[in-house]
Amino acid sequence: MPMPVRTLSAVVMVAVSLLASSSRLQALGPTVMMFYGGTLTKPVFVTGADIAAFGDLLRPATVAVKDLGNRPYLGVAFFWGPETNPALNGHPISELTPQMAWQHGRFYAAAGSQPAVLLATQLTKSTQAVPVPTAGAAFVNGGPIQDSAIAVLKRLGIPVTTQGISH
Repeated sequence: MPMPVRTLSAVVMVAVSLLASSSRLQALGPTVMMFYGGTLTKPVFVTGADIAAFGDLLRPATVAVKDLGNRPYLGVAFFWGPETNPALNGHPISELTPQMAWQHGRFYAAAGSQPAVLLATQLTKSTQAVPVPTAGAAFVNGGPIQDSAIAVLKRLGIPVTTQGISH
């Protein structure tokens, strides 16, 4: 009898391995994204399942700030703590400021045939100085965003074309 149990165990382990390897691994992402500046009169927060629409914000950038020319952008602050304490400082979402963020970014709205782009600085394990870096070279992660992210931004009232953003 021990042989069938071993065989069954081996089959189960192989099946679990195949299932695990066939499912796509999702990258870890921030728990809160704060869009601010430009024409926004107050910060707009992206939370919960909406965050997944933005994909992997830690991947190397596919476009550089210098490639975007003078396109206007909105500031983005990324918070990686739990939604109940996103900056890990005891402040709820409604009290967050960009100065509390662990990572900063720029959202470049779509311009003509150019897609909307979200670029971010390297993630650190502590707050980053604000104002955010002005040198475009600091924004080394990200790239064009998917239609699902555009839909989230539209629903939240964030301009997705350059006509809605000015600096």
